[in-house]
Amino acid sequence: MDSSPTNRRRFFAETSGVIMVASVFAYPHHGFAFDNGLPGRYANREPAVGTMPHYLGVAERTSISGTTYQGLAPCDGRPNCYCSSTPFRDSPARYIEPWGGPENSIADIQNVIDTYQVGQQGIDGGGYSIVTYNKEQQYLYVQFQSYKYGYIDDVEFWYNPSKQAFDVRSASRLGQSDLGVNAKRLEYIGGRLEKELGWKLKRRKNGFLV
Repeated sequence: MDSSPTNRRRFFAETSGVIMVASVFAYPHHGFAFDNGLPGRYANREPAVGTMPHYLGVAERTSISGTTYQGLAPCDGRPNCYCSSTPFRDSPARYIEPWGGPENSIADIQNVIDTYQVGQQGIDGGGYSIVTYNKEQQYLYVQFQSYKYGYIDDVEFWYNPSKQAFDVRSASRLGQSDLGVNAKRLEYIGGRLEKELGWKLKRRKNGFLV
């Protein structure tokens, strides 16, 4: 266990090759969760962080057709989530292509996250925190927070050996529409991986990742 100025505690467990994540946050009565957030007039507002989903991490999942696969959690149908683990036919609108290949490393993603520009494109002004990082298992879990209301989004990356590429998941905990926040975040991270670290990502015909 470790601690931080935000009274964060982490727990990481691996069982039979399955990555599970549990995290407990002790939020102050007022103020936002992360100390790297932008200063501003909303600092004393009670953040709407929601509850951390219990299904995060890498586990055996079941597709609509009944087949099983190892991967990140599927989206729940709301238009504020993207995931590459779920089969395309299960959720075409929420699906994104896996990133990179066996020549790439989770350490590259960590490097981009470590230098993430808080407030880029008007999002994630509340800051962010890496909750779980496991280099051996090639897994990274990050929480991002919005500036005004303090909403938390859960973002995961995992090298999927069956695909020889990184599965990606970015999802909001609360609400329906995310006003494009998850897409902007993934475009930013993916774009930096391409430009700065030479990753090869599959883009859509319109040039976007999402």
